[in-house]
Amino acid sequence: MKKSLYLSHVITLLFLLFGNNTNAQYTITAHFESPACSDAQFYVLRSGGTGLTPGLTLKTYFGDGTDTVHMIDSASAGFGHRYTSAGVYTVKHVLLNSGSAIVSVAFSYKSTLCHTVALLCYLDNNSNCTFEPGDEMLVTPYTVEIDSAGIPIDTTTTTSLYFDTRSPLGTIYTFKMLKMPSGLSATCPVTATTSITVGSTLYAYMGFECIGTSGGFDLSESVSVGGPGRHQATATVTVTNPDCTPHAATLTMSFSPKYNFADASPAPSSVAGTVITWNLTGVSSVTPKTVFALFTVPSPWLIAGDTVHSSYVITQETGEADTTNNVIVRIDTVKSSYDPNEKSVTPQGVITAGTNLVYNIQFENTGNAPAENIHVQDTLSDYVDLNTFKLISSSANVFTGFSKDMTGHNVIKFDFPGIHLLDSSHHGQCDGMVSFTINAKNGLANGTKIDNRAGIYFDDNEVVMTNTVENVIGIPTEVSVMTNNNTMSIYPNPVNDILIISTITNAYNELSITNTIGQSVLTQTISTPQTRVNVKALPSGLYYITLKGEGGVKVQKFEKL
Repeated sequence: MKKSLYLSHVITLLFLLFGNNTNAQYTITAHFESPACSDAQFYVLRSGGTGLTPGLTLKTYFGDGTDTVHMIDSASAGFGHRYTSAGVYTVKHVLLNSGSAIVSVAFSYKSTLCHTVALLCYLDNNSNCTFEPGDEMLVTPYTVEIDSAGIPIDTTTTTSLYFDTRSPLGTIYTFKMLKMPSGLSATCPVTATTSITVGSTLYAYMGFECIGTSGGFDLSESVSVGGPGRHQATATVTVTNPDCTPHAATLTMSFSPKYNFADASPAPSSVAGTVITWNLTGVSSVTPKTVFALFTVPSPWLIAGDTVHSSYVITQETGEADTTNNVIVRIDTVKSSYDPNEKSVTPQGVITAGTNLVYNIQFENTGNAPAENIHVQDTLSDYVDLNTFKLISSSANVFTGFSKDMTGHNVIKFDFPGIHLLDSSHHGQCDGMVSFTINAKNGLANGTKIDNRAGIYFDDNEVVMTNTVENVIGIPTEVSVMTNNNTMSIYPNPVNDILIISTITNAYNELSITNTIGQSVLTQTISTPQTRVNVKALPSGLYYITLKGEGGVKVQKFEKL
């Protein structure tokens, strides 16, 4: 994302103490917050006196010619104020007893006059060009260009977009759809271009209608494995279809037999050990399907560092345009504990500069009441390229926004307004996820670490932080660098089920397999000179296997029969 779009509008909490002003028995202390693109928030605490004193009020002068009065019989008062222009204002709080001033405190407040603007794309079911109840928001990512005053300033791939701006009032932002889900046609407006004016409008709406596709639909999936822990693991799969015409799909999850199947949502069509099948209907660009499965371990628990194999296969009705993205095979490492709010990255460990990273964030409402609104804030490493961000999928409609924190780091905010995520008594219905890709920057030095973690906010509760995931560029400086002339052989090629990779000892520590359109379908660690990879579940076709490690990067093509 272009930096010009996000000029220091991250939420900043400044709790400042402005002295203790006393008069006999009363003391008031002032605090304020400067949240991004919303009303200034003021808080006044009263101490002293005896219990609840009748007749106490607080009069506040905001420095812009306006004032307000609040009751402060209790220990505090809190309220917001919206300034209509930027500037530095002198704010004064006066504590009154039966109308007479007894104590006051004054300080300066700086208003930067920030505005939030957003693009909302929806399926205009009744063709009236008005977003209203009954219309569905698009949840399949699309690509949109943003320009300001006729100059393109950003391009991003997302579902719904919002950003904060401190541009002058009257500035016009224009949104132009570059790539939309198949089978959709823009109707409101038909040019698939819409604008918003800073200060006078909040949302720019773009309506579409479903026209179906002639070239076939395309089902795909994204997978998140929770943990896996020594005693418990989860799997969340989101099946998407960019076509607005609903299609059916059968999802077969084959989880490691080291675990026992415990529960799933929605209810599976069949369960045979750890092979679970769902017959899904109505998968479309506005109705992705998410399934959740819980697995447990009988005593004794697993050992941290063990590996867990799982596969996820979509079979479908005839006519799908691309079936190479219907299989995902994962090999995960058992962790010492399980956390339902978790961050993961693929590929893991050592990577090369420019590598495409897939981040997945899982969250779970562990409370005893539904979570009405959830947002996730992901502070990115300075070593990833924000311009390459792409949203892959989410378990519910999500607004994506971008900002910078107080130290200048890029922050992505995933906002799930009105998600109404059920409480922890509803297994499988209290979970959510969001997945995105972003590239490591080119030209990074060997040994550069790319760390990432996210904060999850459930309504007004305190933030829940995920674990930290880490990638390292190239080879750490303390390890001798080997040449990239290491031999690599794979056989048999073509292959039916087991592919064998033969390398020099310690030359490589990770392999990944991608299909012909660049989607990762399998990752696995390498610990011996001869590695066996089970590719039986992959559809027939051509694939590329990539080896990474001290020996550099090796890529070879193979055919799956």
